[in-house]
Amino acid sequence: MRLTIVNISTAISTVDFNAVVAAIRRQVTEDFQPEWNTPATIRAAKLDLTQKKVVIKGVHQAIVYVGDSATDPTRGIDSAYGYHSTNHDKIPYGFVYLDISEKYHEPWTSTLSHEVLELLADPSAVLSVAGPDPHNAKRTVRYDLEICDPTQSDTYLIDGVHVSNFVTRAYFGMVGGSSSTNFLKLSLKPFGVRPNGYVQYEASHKTHEIDGAKLAKMATERRAARALMKHGRRNSRRAERRYS
Repeated sequence: MRLTIVNISTAISTVDFNAVVAAIRRQVTEDFQPEWNTPATIRAAKLDLTQKKVVIKGVHQAIVYVGDSATDPTRGIDSAYGYHSTNHDKIPYGFVYLDISEKYHEPWTSTLSHEVLELLADPSAVLSVAGPDPHNAKRTVRYDLEICDPTQSDTYLIDGVHVSNFVTRAYFGMVGGSSSTNFLKLSLKPFGVRPNGYVQYEASHKTHEIDGAKLAKMATERRAARALMKHGRRNSRRAERRYS
């Protein structure tokens, strides 16, 4: 996959942005690809959204936009989504905003890593895996293939940059990967959730979520962050595709 990470922020310098993209590129090549068999070419680009007709040059199979504030009238979710729909329609996309990362209590670089890895694993946000119902082990439900949500806020460093932990094939009961359920080998059962993580599954034509112990205490703040993201959230788009 050819994935472009676009800086639409005024707070992140080009030098710092390129260094973060380089670290995430290393993570994808050295850590993620061996587990999930998802080779990718990742590059950085800069875009000024005040010029709506300027198109990011190159070939893109997925795009992630990094901005300052989700509600910024020029560079926020609505503007970035409008730009993407006009210029790169049907190309999988993601958004990362500094204010949202702050509400999630994690470095924006980790949020970006999270978004990149999940785009690579399931670009169209349609895949799911059969697993046990959390409330009735005898019943099977469909877990969304979101490989960083269960380990939300678990990070590690690459070249001084915080990147996101991620679950493995073993987490979903799949073969072909490592025996641990997550890259950092932290305590996590298959289809389980880390203290700051969450997992989403589908049952009875509805979307359900299980929050980690610590995350549940921040439920109000998290809901507020989700409201700011609107259609920018992968999980929202996934639910819309499934039940619309």
